[in-house]
Amino acid sequence: MNQPLLSVIVPVYRARDTLDACVESILAQDFPDMELILVDDGSPDGSGELCDAWARRDERIRVIHQANGGASAARTAGLGAAGGRYLSFVDADDRLLPGLYLLALPQLEAEDLDWFGFGVLHTSGRTCPWPLPGPHAGLRELAPELDSLLVREGQIALLYNKIYARRMVGDTVFSNRLAVNEDLLFNLEVLTRGHAFRLCPHSFYLYQDEAGGSLSRRLRTDLLKAEQLTRPAFEAFLAACGLEEEEHRAFAGARRADVCRLQFFLLTGQKGKLPFLRRRALLQECLSFEDGRQAILKQLRQDSHGLLALPYRFCAALRLPGLLALYCGLKEPFLS
Repeated sequence: MNQPLLSVIVPVYRARDTLDACVESILAQDFPDMELILVDDGSPDGSGELCDAWARRDERIRVIHQANGGASAARTAGLGAAGGRYLSFVDADDRLLPGLYLLALPQLEAEDLDWFGFGVLHTSGRTCPWPLPGPHAGLRELAPELDSLLVREGQIALLYNKIYARRMVGDTVFSNRLAVNEDLLFNLEVLTRGHAFRLCPHSFYLYQDEAGGSLSRRLRTDLLKAEQLTRPAFEAFLAACGLEEEEHRAFAGARRADVCRLQFFLLTGQKGKLPFLRRRALLQECLSFEDGRQAILKQLRQDSHGLLALPYRFCAALRLPGLLALYCGLKEPFLS
């Protein structure tokens, strides 16, 4: 197969029930000048065999089989194998909506764009469009919408709502030090190098909402570490967007406070075994950053279950992570 214009990378793990619909939606784009790279990340459910079956049906499909290493390792393997001048990422439980590549690739080529952004439609009915649709000459033009793009909606962090020029991506790979926010780090590093881009007002990606996979419904303990590891790239991105130093510090501080808030409520409200000392240390870190503590207290004051929130408010107000960790450990068996 000659070098394709577009490489589509799909990491595959435990996707037997969704992979067919995903692949069909990509092939239905009716865009012949592409390759589809399916990376079987050690799936134990037969997804790898299903990938091979698809490769036998369409010569544009290539399959990589590897031991399980997580989504970052799978995407990095896909990047290493990709030969296209442009890159697109699709998750194996999601689908593309018709017309994306026929619209985007001619514009990427004709306008010499570094990337092309498009909206996301969730199966729950929620949409995540880009603000400021149209052509842009640099990241500074996004500055008025950074709160939405980086915090409230988070379009910058997503992989699947963009098509990237390979020249912009270069040899960047996905960090194996992160199990969360690895896509954000990739985008912060890559997009900072870009110049011309276009934001499309239409949605072309169908995201499968899964309650069990949401950060807000799983006990994670790595959010603070992820924020720390991504902070230099985050600050470099803000600088590339032209923020003044005072705005820069305020924005970075607000992000750190929000991560402290989210980590606190995961530690205190989600079921999951965690040693007392580990939980106490994480809670202490959440409460030691004053802006984070204030964000936590604000949410606790707004809790509709006022009496149930009192132990958390008391411990957060007085900075008592040990007592709070003990209370959470006693309560954990009763969480659903």
